[in-house]
Amino acid sequence: MAQSRRMFVRMLAMLPALVALWAPKFGKAVPRSRQRTEDSFGALLAETLAGASWIETDRIVLDVPDLAENGAIVPISVESRLPNTSRLLIFVEKNPKPLAARIHFPPGTDGFVSLRLKMNETSPILVIAESEGQFFGTQRIVRVMIGGCG
Repeated sequence: MAQSRRMFVRMLAMLPALVALWAPKFGKAVPRSRQRTEDSFGALLAETLAGASWIETDRIVLDVPDLAENGAIVPISVESRLPNTSRLLIFVEKNPKPLAARIHFPPGTDGFVSLRLKMNETSPILVIAESEGQFFGTQRIVRVMIGGCG
């Protein structure tokens, strides 16, 4: 009986080595510092807006705390006072994936949304609204005490 227990423990100890040999390789891990460069946010923004530029406006009301104690739950409310707002784009610049939300509004609805975001670190939040084919935006910096993305 003791012999079979020892054999079982030996086989169990060899299991991780066997799995490592036969497991498919999905690619090397890349450190977060090399995943995104400073230009990648600008490239993402240009790609999302199809190369168009946006205009700073005070007709988008962004309600977000200046200091977020927990980056895993950052409340945000956005109201677009622009006529015929068709969509809102919410970006958190320093997140691993900066495009945090994309909201489409059917014709005749109010451009208002309230949600919670995850934030990796202190970062600007950029909200862009599309109204009648043009892009308008506003931004605020939110300080994060404890990151919530990782």
